[in-house]
Amino acid sequence: MRRLAPITLRLTARWLAWSVAPLALAAPAGAATWRLETIPDSTGVAELHELAFDARGHGLLSWNGAHRERTPPVFGGLAARDPAGGWQAPTALRGIQPATMQIHLSGSVNALLVAREARSATSRRRLITAEGQSDGGFDAFGSLDDFAVDHWSAANDRGDAIVAWTAERSPFVRVAERAAGARFGPLRDMAVGRTAAVAINARGDRALVWRAGVRLAGRVRRAGGDWSRTVRFGPRRTIQGLRLSVLVARNGRVIATWGSPGRPCGVSVRDAAGAWRSRTLERRCGPTGIAARRSPVLPIADSRGATYVAWTGTVRSGRRAVRFARVGAGASRRALVLSRERGAVLDDAAADANGALAITYSAPRPTSARPLLHATFAALRRRGGAFGRPDRLTPGHVFAAQGSRVAFQPLTGEPIVALPFLAARTVAVAAAVGPAASSPGDRSTP
Repeated sequence: MRRLAPITLRLTARWLAWSVAPLALAAPAGAATWRLETIPDSTGVAELHELAFDARGHGLLSWNGAHRERTPPVFGGLAARDPAGGWQAPTALRGIQPATMQIHLSGSVNALLVAREARSATSRRRLITAEGQSDGGFDAFGSLDDFAVDHWSAANDRGDAIVAWTAERSPFVRVAERAAGARFGPLRDMAVGRTAAVAINARGDRALVWRAGVRLAGRVRRAGGDWSRTVRFGPRRTIQGLRLSVLVARNGRVIATWGSPGRPCGVSVRDAAGAWRSRTLERRCGPTGIAARRSPVLPIADSRGATYVAWTGTVRSGRRAVRFARVGAGASRRALVLSRERGAVLDDAAADANGALAITYSAPRPTSARPLLHATFAALRRRGGAFGRPDRLTPGHVFAAQGSRVAFQPLTGEPIVALPFLAARTVAVAAAVGPAASSPGDRSTP
């Protein structure tokens, strides 16, 4: 199988000085336990996609970007991290539409790419997959379908995977599945809709949710079983620009989140009997820095099977804030306010194998000299304890951009945050590595 030819991003001296040196020389204010790592060849970032780690502690960060000195100028960028902390610029991604790519890591080295093929005179706008490794190398493309419009994918640590998509010439949401180490099976028309989401847990339980008219609908398949019947649930209203996310916890509980910025958003929970219970979290959900294919409410599950949601909402004074709540069979408990800064916007959330959670967000931190200054923050919860005071991750003289990504390094338990920031006339990305030890002040959390 062939590997795609590498591309080296050329940096000017001025960009290098402004984008790398400030983060290498200055520690984040108020976050002494975090350290910063530079990521080479990372200018021209438009949107960060996934940050993930394999079982050996190797990480892969992906993004789509645009750079006038590249051919083509729109590209899919990658950065690979070794367990010791060094970042490299591996093979760049050719032949795809970069904004559509999703990358999943599994096992000790495996990676799965799902994307739409790049436009060309002969392109049939294929939905493609490619097998690869966590160093960023991928083999030849395989085709799932032609004339794809949108797609959503998920994989577990073993490598079981599911992909759902819509196509120009079909009213159906189509699904293809595979077991670890196997090829994708035949596509199935699973639902009628244009917006969907999929999820799979460690044992292979999976879920599909989609928009069905003014409501939502879902189907679930337990590992080794058949797909359930369709159940409708959720808001009985049309929400313009609706986006969905879904999660299957280790105990099989299914959490679906829905909404769009500036409009209602909420959470729906599937109970053991197969019924769904829904709750609106905000009548006017706040903006987010998360990917366009995901709901503005992020579902999260920790290693014990407890499930949570995070979103950008408001407090009683009307101030925008990042909020967090535990959800169970009865939808949700009282929400916590994680951010302390005005104008905070949720970016990402992650859980590790020991009950830890990390929530990242951006917020304005103006000074008299720089009234438009923004910073990226992280709130951590250790081993079932309470969230501590959020740490500011970007140095005081660096302008953060929205859309940070967070994941836990599985061998050390360190939270690692990919930080997009303004660098001269472009956006670059660096990494902040947090503390792995439990906080001595941990308490029980709601």
